[in-house]
Amino acid sequence: MGVTFGSTGATVSGPHVDSQTRSIFSATRSVVFAGDRIVLASDLGPAGPQDVDEILSLDIRTGEIKDSRKLVGFGLRGIFATSDGHVIASGSGELLQLTADLKDAGTFEASASGHRFLNAQNMSPDGSTLGNRAWPEFQLIDGVKLQVTKPFSSGLVDTSLNDNGVVTDNVHWIRDYPKDVAFVTYYDASGDHLLYHGKCGGRPQFLTNELILEPGCKSPLIIDIHGNLVRTLALKDAFSYAGVSQNGKRFALQVASFSGMHSIKHEKFVIYSVDTGEPITEVTPDELAEEQSWTAFSPDGSMFVVGSPLKLTLYRLP
Repeated sequence: MGVTFGSTGATVSGPHVDSQTRSIFSATRSVVFAGDRIVLASDLGPAGPQDVDEILSLDIRTGEIKDSRKLVGFGLRGIFATSDGHVIASGSGELLQLTADLKDAGTFEASASGHRFLNAQNMSPDGSTLGNRAWPEFQLIDGVKLQVTKPFSSGLVDTSLNDNGVVTDNVHWIRDYPKDVAFVTYYDASGDHLLYHGKCGGRPQFLTNELILEPGCKSPLIIDIHGNLVRTLALKDAFSYAGVSQNGKRFALQVASFSGMHSIKHEKFVIYSVDTGEPITEVTPDELAEEQSWTAFSPDGSMFVVGSPLKLTLYRLP
């Protein structure tokens, strides 16, 4: 694995499996910051009857691989950074809590909650809480203690969550709003709350415990958990969500142009202030993704990593 340095920081490249940037979903679930490390997870493909995933821990200063770990038949769905500097690897049957150097720190098995499978695909922006689609129940799991904190009776399909509830776009309030096609619903201990309805919509994403990005319209919206419109962002090109810092100060959108499915012509990431909605800076990767490059913020939002298993570049932001 080679390392070079430039004005933007460290660039890391190496002989790993193809770029794996075809999935927008995986783009924000494949690389995280953990203490003085950057941790990434990639699919190595099948080894006999089972797939193999590899997790690497890189020195944040040099990009050097310090530790590695292979997971056989784990069914990796993504990795997440916790609020206390650990990494959660989410699999089909268990959650692994790892230290920054990939040592075991805890585990949560599906059977612990009375279920056969786990389906944890989202973590709250502050790194405190995971969501588990344990049908027919939905659970919030403490990401530090690895304990169920709140079970919901409904079989929710979460697009994002905070430390107290879940937002979803798959509950339609057609009876009340027959002319609308998109809805954002928030579920917490007190029930369901319609936050948004309109002619356009996508996968809502929590930016903080109070603020939600609705990225499905031509100009994305930021609303709060009471359904109030906070602001609208003006964009001209196609965009998608690309992450938020744990301190809730900065978030990123991928802005791109395409010539066809998985045929990207141009890609950049615009870093925004959560407080003002104004752009702070832009990051343009040296190499194009298939659909969206992997991205992650450092917890304080001062650094932003972009890339794939083949190449990661660390940017220090103004």
